[in-house]
Amino acid sequence: MQQRTLAAFVALTMLLVSSSGCLGLLQGREYMEHLRDDPKESESFTPLSIEHTFVNVQQETWDEDFPIDSSVTEISVYFKAAFFLSDLTDDFALEPRYVDVIIKDSNGNEMWSKRTTTTESTLEEKIDPQENGKFLSGDWNVFIEASGGGLAGIGEDSFLMTITVTRTCIEFPQADGECITL
Repeated sequence: MQQRTLAAFVALTMLLVSSSGCLGLLQGREYMEHLRDDPKESESFTPLSIEHTFVNVQQETWDEDFPIDSSVTEISVYFKAAFFLSDLTDDFALEPRYVDVIIKDSNGNEMWSKRTTTTESTLEEKIDPQENGKFLSGDWNVFIEASGGGLAGIGEDSFLMTITVTRTCIEFPQADGECITL
């Protein structure tokens, strides 16, 4: 009987010691980790949009940088320009109206460009990565020079340029949908 009591006492002591203090917290943490779903690979999208409507005859420039790192898997460009009565510009000897866009990588190499003097809309175009299938890391640049005009209530020139940077990331279930880039 005394041996049974001693065995029960040792078992009870071990149970109490392991379920309290630091050891208890360790077991509780391991149990909670076991209940979580596994992290999953996902994608995050970061758009950079530049939009302008001309309200009078003017020339404007934009010079914007956007970061590219090793987690970037795709860079896409959407461009749309609308010139009021663009087919009659030459007939009325109006100032030339245009939009010039140049995207350069962090070394200054031209990766995408567009010049338009008429109303047009392009499908989303993708910028090709370098030879190794990756994009050059660093601050890329988009430079826009545009000239246009407009008369309130009658017609206005405008353009929209959107660059979407897609990154691979890891989504942890406990992070409420936050995607963490690698």
